[in-house]
Amino acid sequence: MNSSLMGLFLFAAFMTGSPGPANLLMFAGSSRLGFIRSARFLIGMIIGKTLVNLAIGLGVGAFVSDESLIFTVLKVLSSAFIVYVAIGSLKSGEDHQADLAKFTFINGLFVHPLSPKTWSMILLAHSQISDSGFDYPVRVLIIWATFTCGAIIFHSSWGVAGSFIGKALNQNLWVSRVVLFITILFVIWFLIS
Repeated sequence: MNSSLMGLFLFAAFMTGSPGPANLLMFAGSSRLGFIRSARFLIGMIIGKTLVNLAIGLGVGAFVSDESLIFTVLKVLSSAFIVYVAIGSLKSGEDHQADLAKFTFINGLFVHPLSPKTWSMILLAHSQISDSGFDYPVRVLIIWATFTCGAIIFHSSWGVAGSFIGKALNQNLWVSRVVLFITILFVIWFLIS
């Protein structure tokens, strides 16, 4: 196997599997609603990541990475959106309908396009396999497939873990509040770093 591809697969596994806003939101939503009821949010996140891959494949990524103002705007919008979802869920208390209103397909759709982490990791992936010998359209397809598989596997894993914890603790409101609070702290750390 091409060493560039092996590096890409390991990089994608680490980036999509590590704790971050998407995984933490999926964990929190599933701990409150169960995995099946959070699946719309998951599907939205996967399609949103596909849109970022498509935009980068069409060359928008080079523009975004060259313009620090755009990257800063993405950072602030992403943080505001994630805090909006997290705080909305924290305020919902025992109201699962309010949680359902936050963990929707549309909200999931915005997580990755607003995330500078998503843009950065996909741009880095393009630079990582630029010398792999594959034509550009094939590289775009490989990167899309790699990150889509990673998102499906790892976002789902975080969701299943959240659902499991939610069931084990009888969907304890405090568990989801702690996870959402950690998500907000992660966003604050992301903004100041």
